[in-house]
Amino acid sequence: MENQTMSNASRDFKTLEEINASIAEQRLPTVIFLIVIIIIGVIGNSVVIVVYSLKYPPSTFRLYILTLAVIDLLSCLIPMPLEVVDNTKPVMFYSEGFCKSGRFFGNVLKIGSALILVVMAMGRYKKICHPFSKATSLTQARLCVVAAILLAIAFSWPNAIIQGITIKYFPGNITGYDCSIDDKIRDTKYPFIYSTVLFVFYVIVFLLLSVLYTLVILALQRHSKKKTTQKTNDKLNKMNPRITKLMIAITVAFILCYLPNSILDAATTFKRGNLFPPSPIVLGILPLLSRTFFINNIINPFIYLVGESKFRNIMKQSLRWVYYTVFCPKQKQKKSFAISESIRLTENNS
Repeated sequence: MENQTMSNASRDFKTLEEINASIAEQRLPTVIFLIVIIIIGVIGNSVVIVVYSLKYPPSTFRLYILTLAVIDLLSCLIPMPLEVVDNTKPVMFYSEGFCKSGRFFGNVLKIGSALILVVMAMGRYKKICHPFSKATSLTQARLCVVAAILLAIAFSWPNAIIQGITIKYFPGNITGYDCSIDDKIRDTKYPFIYSTVLFVFYVIVFLLLSVLYTLVILALQRHSKKKTTQKTNDKLNKMNPRITKLMIAITVAFILCYLPNSILDAATTFKRGNLFPPSPIVLGILPLLSRTFFINNIINPFIYLVGESKFRNIMKQSLRWVYYTVFCPKQKQKKSFAISESIRLTENNS
């Protein structure tokens, strides 16, 4: 995809700076997109971390939400800025260390996010479909989170070797430098093998999430239609359905955000060539489509805002406090900004 852009730009320009400027101009929509989601993601995920840390009691659900928020915030601070630089300096990317480390950490965060969602889904499946089994403790949930991150690192370390600086040669003895597959690895079988492994991994994750939440939804439907035993009903009735709905919404958002990128990666991997004939539209849109998965790193705060009444109430009160502090300080003392703690989302060890 990037080779299409570079070969097309080299026909009309003679200096590396001009070639770079031409490619960067085509990728301007991608750069704007990345800058916008960086700003939204940093603010949104920071708010989630503060609110859930201070206003929610300890629980497995709170742990998962905070873990996802930290992963999303780090994604806005490490891999996204790398992609901004990569798209503004497409053939003038000279820092191999920044390229390797940024792509490595980006991959760790992507895979880690997917594995945390699997852990959440398995916990929800256990709680809904096997209500009499021993609930997952907070300590067990923390160990699962640590294991998920370690597994993400194990899956990602080859990326630190495969990614690197690719040297591009243009007419007029011009040499460019791109953050892509390392030239020392490019002609080996390892990039193809690693891409295939990642593709299989995401397919398994998508299937696992789909199957687990399908079973959860079917169990909830059965529970709502007929009562089995009073004991089962008491057990299930204590569970707040909003937690399950929030987890399903987070999972659906993840799948929808990652699916286009997974399809593009698979097509690029198995075809081993240009997906489409080079044109200004294709050269401008493909880099954007290949980075739509970053939307997943900013969407969760909006899901909480829409689907979680306590979080929404806290945000309303906080915005009212900011408004009266900045614009109406004299009226501030007459207003009440208390957060209603009677609005509860969390379950015991949810």
